[in-house]
Parts: sequence; structure tokens; C-alpha cells
Amino acid sequence: MLRFVLRVLLIFMPLVRWPLRAWIRTHVSPSDLNELAIDFDKPVCYVLPVASLLDWLALEAVCDAHGMPRPYLAGNRPPTVKRAVVLALPVGRSRQRSELQRIVTRGLHDHSFDVQLVPVSVFWGRNPVQETSIFRILFADSERSSRLRKILIVAANGRNTLVHFGQPIDYRNVVDASATPGALVRKLVRVLRVHFRRQRAATLGPGVSRRAQLIDTLMADPKVVTEITETARRERKNVAAIRVRAREYADEIAADYSNIAIGFMLRVLTWLWHRIYDGIDVKHLPRLREAAHGNREVIYLPSHRSHMDYLLLSYILYQEGLALPQIAAGVNLNFWPVGGLLRRCGAFYLRRSFKGDRLYAAVFRTYVETLVARGQPMKFYPEGGRSRTGRLLAPKTGMLQMTVASALASSGNAPVAVVPVYIGYDRVMEVKGYFDELRGTRVKKGETMGDLVRGSTRVLKRKYGRVFVSFGEPIELQRFADDHLPDWRDRMTDLAVDSRPKWLQQFTDALADDVMRGINATATLNATGLACLILLGAPQKSVAEDEMVHSLELLARLAHACPYSNDASAPEPDGAALLAEAEPLMRLIRAPHAWGDILTVDSRQAVLLTYTRNNVMHLFALPSLIANFFAHFEQRNEKALLDDAAELYPLLASELFLRWPVDACRDALVDAIEGMIECDLLSRTEKGALRRPVAGTQTFAALMSLARIMREALERYAMTAMLLSHNLEVGVVERGRFERQCQLMAERMALLTGRNSPEFFDARLFRNHLQTLVKAGLLRPEGNKLYIDESLRHLAEHALRLLGSDIRQTIAHLTSMPQLEDATPGQTLG
Repeated sequence: MLRFVLRVLLIFMPLVRWPLRAWIRTHVSPSDLNELAIDFDKPVCYVLPVASLLDWLALEAVCDAHGMPRPYLAGNRPPTVKRAVVLALPVGRSRQRSELQRIVTRGLHDHSFDVQLVPVSVFWGRNPVQETSIFRILFADSERSSRLRKILIVAANGRNTLVHFGQPIDYRNVVDASATPGALVRKLVRVLRVHFRRQRAATLGPGVSRRAQLIDTLMADPKVVTEITETARRERKNVAAIRVRAREYADEIAADYSNIAIGFMLRVLTWLWHRIYDGIDVKHLPRLREAAHGNREVIYLPSHRSHMDYLLLSYILYQEGLALPQIAAGVNLNFWPVGGLLRRCGAFYLRRSFKGDRLYAAVFRTYVETLVARGQPMKFYPEGGRSRTGRLLAPKTGMLQMTVASALASSGNAPVAVVPVYIGYDRVMEVKGYFDELRGTRVKKGETMGDLVRGSTRVLKRKYGRVFVSFGEPIELQRFADDHLPDWRDRMTDLAVDSRPKWLQQFTDALADDVMRGINATATLNATGLACLILLGAPQKSVAEDEMVHSLELLARLAHACPYSNDASAPEPDGAALLAEAEPLMRLIRAPHAWGDILTVDSRQAVLLTYTRNNVMHLFALPSLIANFFAHFEQRNEKALLDDAAELYPLLASELFLRWPVDACRDALVDAIEGMIECDLLSRTEKGALRRPVAGTQTFAALMSLARIMREALERYAMTAMLLSHNLEVGVVERGRFERQCQLMAERMALLTGRNSPEFFDARLFRNHLQTLVKAGLLRPEGNKLYIDESLRHLAEHALRLLGSDIRQTIAHLTSMPQLEDATPGQTLG
């Protein structure tokens, strides 16, 4: 009977195929099907989780559109190189079982027979929300549905269909000559069912209750109930009034996922990305898919440089067929109409500080615990806010600590992956406002609808180049805990609800540092960043065109010769092409000259370009440090150079989140030296010393540009160390006052040396630098006091030796001046 029905359907299929194909609008995952590495010289067999002619039509449409082998119903014919087939996982003693068994039997008898089994999942609409309405029940996609319901699902969701291709299964490795066909079929079915179950979870995520139900769940949680009672007792108010306040908090926090809003934003963002950007360059997606398939939950921790970051990652994940995360967003973004729209796209809101409001903290913590317990993917920014300088900020660990504690306490051995994500831009649209804030001429304020309209009008008139998104090596949370906190299971069991012990803070700090290093390890070196490194390294921010082309090519070669990490990427060393790409985005000014054009920028644009430079400067941190030893010397002893560079390395590593541990930095420095020699930036003499290129050559100019990448950082270290060494007789400084003095000193130095770089005297850099000296044992904190170690004097002299005589004189003069305690940084540069 079934065969008769199939024959009838096949006869009438041409009458319905093309109308259905016209209605269905498919997206494919992965977007780059080359990731599948399908060998078209071998037969292909597509495997669907359930038997469905409509799923087959969607698969056929994708295969036709992307040049994949077209799927035919298997029937009694096995797949061949010229004829791919499609079958479904068998249910009971079904026809599909006999088709799969036929393929297995042939493999057992014919050892030359091979086939690629490609699992294919078809999702009609992608709404994971569990609703109780009849409308949702009828039209929501499900793994198994009746024919009538399937038609309704396709009619409702056919315009939003995802077809996901899994990695081909190695058929010959599965076939065991000693097994029976029946046993092999069962083995294949088990493998494929696990794949389809994981793929569905990775694409749709966990089922999410309606928002009202979720809020009711929060309000009924014992921790929230207890805190409501305690708050009412402390404030001497009615419990009902406090419960109303708690519900208001929950309503302010909770996301309200809507498939309609997601579809709307998908169309808006697709238009927007093409309108203001030249493309999105995404790297390391296969490892992300593996993490999404192999872990109960994925926590995304991206760098934060622009408001565009909020939906960029969700846009990419949606396009690639992965479950959307819930996004922790600052409550400052919860203004009409943006707040509601972001909330429906998965944003939940948090206040900048919970201090003094235990009830809010309890509600928010319970919300996070609920997400973690359900395996809901999450995303938040470890830096806490957008970077105003382009470099990574020191992580703020409050949200991370809360999430980690919830994940370890609730998941046990269920795997949780923490994924660092690098996000970079050719140009950041907010950079002008960032530097106005650093100068003190603009006060940071909350966003409003008026700001959005004014900003959108300006933004849509310009192009901002490309966006670079790269997924770092996932950190398996449980394995990280096993390595850094072996008894974490016992500790988590005994952890009180509101307890935040020192060991948990230390563990979270270690994880946060790993995350920041992971973000930097997967950075993308783009043409604009490379050109900014060179131009801003020129003394007058002016470079001859031929010198720029040569330096671009040389530094791109260096990035390949001694790569920062296996995950970092660099452009091809074609200087002319790199300049052509970077020139319009940097707004370079060409000054014609008979001997060749001069490239420069106006002073304001030079300041803005430092942001782009800071995105990628860490990629050249070690070569730049080495180059600084040759700024004033033609040659240096290699061993002495390595000793001196290793002494300065911890300071750079702390500021830039460099990936090498302190005890491994010498090997990394040796690799950098070898890369510089390969690129002719250095050479070895017959006696084994290192020598720089001849002064006046283009290679020498490139070496000096390389040295200037880290020059300002070295100057800050020298200033701080010298200022501290002048207090050695007293032996102690007051931390807050000393930070202000460092900032004032850097500000004055910027004025005296003609710099136009507000980030040079950014208070956060000095704060982080002092913390590094504490870790190195050169400062000992006690309360708000810092006690100075005698060996700091040697560090100061060492750092000064790398600087020119004019800078040394300026620093020496500034450190000998009496310090004004009532001055405020930024007063003179407004």
C-alpha cells in the first residue's frame, strides 16, 4: 500500500514541486558548504531524521541552489557517483530500514563500495518558545507531525526554513566485517539519532517558557521569597508591597523572545550590514559548531567596542543555524522603542551596580540561575562596557562569577563551554565620542531615542569597512575548574546562596584572564590596522607612499613569519593592495611630490586612528619590544637583550593580555627574533650579536615604525617606575593620589612633546599598571597604601634606557617637580 501511495505522489509531484519550491525560502548551514569537505568522487546519501516529502523538497532546493548532488528517493537503487539518494532514519520495520540495510549489506560484501552519509536537518521556522495557544501548537515545527499538521507548518513557516548539513559520516570506519547487517543498521541509527538530537538543541536551544510564566517562576523561587521577607523586615514594610517591587525588578530584567521580532531584525540587520559595512569576516565557525553540539550550554564572552556588537553576534549565529543566546545588556539601553525590540531579540537587562539592593541582586541572580539550569546560551561582555581606547579593558567579574557559580553548582558534570569572541572593525562609528570623553570635553551619558535618530542619520551616510568576528578556543568550564580548583564539587555543594568567598573570586579572576587572552589570541590583523600602526609610528604622522607600501608588506610578512597565535589571522603581504584598501577608510591625505606622494592625516583624524591601531597592536608586542632595543643602538648582545626583554615582558603582558605565561616568554621572544631575521628586520653578526638594518633604508624605517608601537607603553612604565623610585625614601604612597599624579604627569608630557593622544594618559592604564607591579612583588598593598620595593629602582633605570635622550630628560624633569595634589587630570586638554 505504501509503495502504491509513493508511486501516486511521484506521478503528481511535478504539479506541486514548483509551487512549493517557489513558496519555500531556505537558509543553509553552514553558510560555507566547503566546510563539509564532501568528496564528489564518492556516492552521497543524504539522511533525514524523519520521512517527509516536504523536507526532501527543501533539501532539493538547497542542493540545486548550491551545486550539491541532487537527492533522489532511494527506492531499490543504491547511491552512485552520478546519483545521490535520500533516505530517512527508520522507525520500526519500516521501508527506510530496508533501504539503509541494503546499503550496509553491500558494504559488507563489496569492500570497494564507499558512500558518504550526510545527515540533514530541516527546520521549518526557528521558534523554541513553548506556547499553550492552539495557533502555536498547530504551526510550531516539531520532530514528528501528521501530514496535515506538516502542511500547516510549511504554510506558516516555509519562508523561514533552515537546512543544516552535518559532517559526512566515515562509512567505511563504521562498517565492521564481523557484524551482521542488522547490528550495523542499529549502530548507524544510534549515531545518527545522537547527531540529530544534538543538532536540534544547538539550533533551537532549550524550550523557553512564556515571559509571564518565567516571572512567576522567579517570584516562587525560595531564595527570592526569603529575600522578600528579609527586605520587608529590614524596611519595616508590608510583604505584599515588597513582592510588588520584586516583580517590577523581574519585569525590568527578563527577556521576551519573539520569533516575529527576530525575523524583523534579521531583515533590518541584513540591510544595515550591507548599507554601512563592506562585509562580515567570520573565522573559526567549525570549532563553534563543535562546542555547540558537544556542550549542554555555551557562554559567549566577546570584546565590546561598539553598540553594533549587541546584535552582531546574534545575527551571525542565526545565519549559521545556531541557537540564539540571551544577551546581558545595560539598563541604559532599555529606552523606547529600542529596549522592547532588543528584549524580544533575547536581551535581558541589568543595572550597573547591585550595591545596596539585596532584593534586586536576589532576583537577578535567580534569573541567571534559571537560564543556566535550562542550558540557555548566554552572552555578556567581560569588560563590562565599551572600550574607549580600542584595547581590551580589565575584566569586571561580577556577572562572570555569578554565571560560573550557577553553572558549576547546577550542571555538575554536564559540559559547559565558555567561548571568547574577538570583534573588530575597520572603523568604529562611536570613536569620535570616545575620544571626546577621554579628553573630558564630553560627559558619558545614557542613550535616548533622540541620540539614536541623530546618530543613525550620520551613520547611514558613511561606510565603515569590514567587521571581523573570530571565535576563540572554547574553554571547557568543568575541565578548567578541575585544573584550577580540584575540589570545586565539594565547595560548590557547601556554597551559601549569598556567599562570595575569596577562592571563588580568585578562580573567576583566573578564568577572566584566560578569556581575555583567548579574545586577543584570535584577533584579525586587517589592512587598516596595519596601516595605522605604520602611519602613527611616523614622527610627524607622515609617510612616503613607497615607504608605506614597503612597510605594509614587511609587517604583513612578519605577522606570517612569527604569528601571534595559531588562531590569529593576517592579510597577504601585498603592500599596494593593503594601501588601496586602507586609504579611503583612514581618510589619508596625499601631498603630491616629484619624488613620490606623501601620505598623512590631519591631527584630529590621527587621534581617531589610534583606536584602530590599539585593536591589533598586541599582535606585534614582542617584535616591537625587541625593536626598541635597536632604536639607539646598532647592535645588541642577544642573551643580554633576552634578559632585559623578559624583565619588561610582565608589564606588557598585563596591559595587553598577551597569551604567553611569564615563564614561557623567553621562547616566545626567541621566535619573534627569528621571525624578524627572516624578514630582514634584524641580522646576526659572525660573533652572534643582533644587528639592525642600515639607517636610511626602507627596512630601517619599518623597524623604527615597529618599535614605536610599544614606545608609549614603555614611556608610561618609565614614568610610573621613576615616580615610585622618587618615593623610595618614604617607602609608601597613597594609591588614589599616586594614580592621579601618574595621570597628570602623562598629561603634561603629552603637552610638552606635542602629542595629541588622550589615551596616553588614560587613568585605567595606570591603575592596571600598578596592579601589575603588585603581582610582580614590586609593590605591596595594604589598604589604600602601596609599599615600594627597592628593586623598583632597577626597573626604572632599565625602562629609561630604551627611550631617547629627549624623552629621558623630560621624564627626569617631570619626576623631580613638586606634585600638585589639588589638580584634576584633563583640565588643560579640554
